[in-house]
Amino acid sequence: MIELYHVDDTRAVRPLSPRQEAQKLARRTCILCEAVADRPLYERSRRRSPWLHTSGRICTPCADTAADRWQRTCLRCGTEYLHDDSVRYRVCAACEETRKRSEEVARRLTRRHCPDCTAQTATREEIDAADAADDFRHAFGFPRTCEACKTERKRQAEEARRAGERERWDELGPVREWARRVMAAPHEFAILDTETTGLDWDAKIVEISVTDGAGNVLLDTLVHPGVPIPEETTAIHGITDEDVKNADRFGAILPRLTRALAGRRVIIYNQEYDTGALAYELNRHHLGLIGIEPLRPHDRHPAAAEWMDAQEWDRCAMLAYAVHVGEWSDYWGGWSWQRLGGGHRALGDCRTVVERIREIAEQPDPF
Repeated sequence: MIELYHVDDTRAVRPLSPRQEAQKLARRTCILCEAVADRPLYERSRRRSPWLHTSGRICTPCADTAADRWQRTCLRCGTEYLHDDSVRYRVCAACEETRKRSEEVARRLTRRHCPDCTAQTATREEIDAADAADDFRHAFGFPRTCEACKTERKRQAEEARRAGERERWDELGPVREWARRVMAAPHEFAILDTETTGLDWDAKIVEISVTDGAGNVLLDTLVHPGVPIPEETTAIHGITDEDVKNADRFGAILPRLTRALAGRRVIIYNQEYDTGALAYELNRHHLGLIGIEPLRPHDRHPAAAEWMDAQEWDRCAMLAYAVHVGEWSDYWGGWSWQRLGGGHRALGDCRTVVERIREIAEQPDPF
């Protein structure tokens, strides 16, 4: 055995001072029952033990007793019951019934008053009649907004719209100016639209229409595509093989189309698509005169390119209308394109484009 120290060199431990003795006793004394334990008690807090009414060193029996009492006490009214079954979810049956009645009263009052202010907009009898007539016990139409708040909502929405337009006026201003120019001199513009056999680069035109900027018809005709029209395409625009069986080919219609567009600036809703369809039909017509069919989207006959270059292509109406509506797409990083909604027939689409341009032109400036 190896001694770690010499017993003769040791000294007695200095006795604790009265203050230290008091602190030692306090760490072992419960603040509730004042019983002294044989070891220091845990420091309990109300944050972790909500059933305690105070924080401090509390013995386990007192903490368990307080927890049991807390489980049997209603949080709302403070009534202590004999069993915790009487306090479901910490609320007694009487308080739960009171809460339900209060919520029902609040719900009915909410449905009878304007959601933006305290004005009453419906009677109790109207609410009862609406509930009785509704199978799902949730009648629609309530709460009603009062006329003053409706007016204020409209004013705020209009102000928000005008503020948004001011922020993007660098783009919106030229679009408004363009639309008003079209409406001021509609005879100087031509609106063109086509219906085709599909969306591929080699889709054939089955209908073509041209109006002036006021919607007056300059050309409206079916076109024989020379191929069967797919059923899925017919389901969209409604044009069948029977409809076009006696129609002229594109080459026969080309002189009429040229006269309709002569001296006018041409507006198309989806300009990239329709000009692509026109370019393909022109190539097909001119190459067909020498017995060749276009095999690639970039096959260009000189006469077709010359005709396309001779036209005065104006602004794409779809892109202009997207700026007008002002719905930003984070996915595309630009203004969202809007559906034309013209019914997928060429003449109807042309006149719908006129309405869209008129809508842009008639919108007041935000200044």
